[in-house]
Amino acid sequence: MLHRRLFCALLGLAFATAAAPSLAQDRGAAQLASRDHPLPAAPLETDFNIITAVDVSDSITRHDEWLQYSGLARGVVDPRFLARVAEGLEQRVGFLAFTWSSGGDIHVIVPWTVIESRADGERVAAQFEAAPRIDRTGYGMYKPSILDQGERGMTDIAEAVEAALGIAVEAPYPARRSVINVLSNGVDNNGQDPRGVRDRAIRMGITINGVVFGSRQDLPDYFRRNIVGGPGAFLMTVRDPGDLPTALEKKFWQDMIAALATPPAG
Repeated sequence: MLHRRLFCALLGLAFATAAAPSLAQDRGAAQLASRDHPLPAAPLETDFNIITAVDVSDSITRHDEWLQYSGLARGVVDPRFLARVAEGLEQRVGFLAFTWSSGGDIHVIVPWTVIESRADGERVAAQFEAAPRIDRTGYGMYKPSILDQGERGMTDIAEAVEAALGIAVEAPYPARRSVINVLSNGVDNNGQDPRGVRDRAIRMGITINGVVFGSRQDLPDYFRRNIVGGPGAFLMTVRDPGDLPTALEKKFWQDMIAALATPPAG
C-alpha cells in the first residue's frame, strides 16, 4: 500500500513538472499577443469640436482667399483662444477646416486634429498658410440661369453646411459641443434651402456661427434668418474684406465664449 501511494505521488509530480512549461508558454504567448495587439485606446475626448467652412466659390477673389486663410491662421494661435482651451475640462479642442464652392467641390485643408497648446496652434496655422490656392482656370463655369443682384456665380451654402454636419457627426473625438463656422460673401443661390440643414443641426445640438464680408447690405440679415442658429450662435460682419484677418483673429475664442454661456445639449 505504501509503495502504491508513493508511486502515485511521484506520478503526479511528473505530470505537474511536465505541465509547468506549457503553462508558462501560455502566459508568455498571452503577454506577447497583448504587446503586439494592444487593446484599442479610448477615444480622445475634447471640450469642443470646431469645424470651419471657407468659401472659395466664384465670388471669392484670390485676395479674399488669402485674407480668410491669414485670419484663420492668426486665430488658432491667438492667446485668448489658447487660454480658453486651457480652461476647459479636457483642455483640448478638436479642429477641422475645409473649403467649399458650388458643384460639390469640398476640400479638407486642415484634417481632424487636436489643439491643446501653442505648438498645436502653430502647426494648424502652417496648414492654413500652405493650403492650395484657388484654381481659377474654370472661373465662372458654374452659372445659375438667374443670379441674385451682386452675385458673380453660384454659392451653395446649404451644401457647405450639409458637409460640415456630416463631418461633425463622424468626428473622431467625442465632444461636449460641436461648432460649425461658415465664412462667405454671398447668399445661397443654388441647391436646397439652407434653413432645412440649419434646423437639423440645431435639433442635434450643433451650433452654426457665421462670418460674412463684402459689400452686400442684405448679407448679415440673410445669414441671421437662414444660416446661423443653435446654442450661443452669433454672426460676425466684416464690411471691408481687408479687416477680415483682424476679425478672424478673435473668431475661435469668441466661439468658445458663446458656447460656454449656454448649457450643453442633452
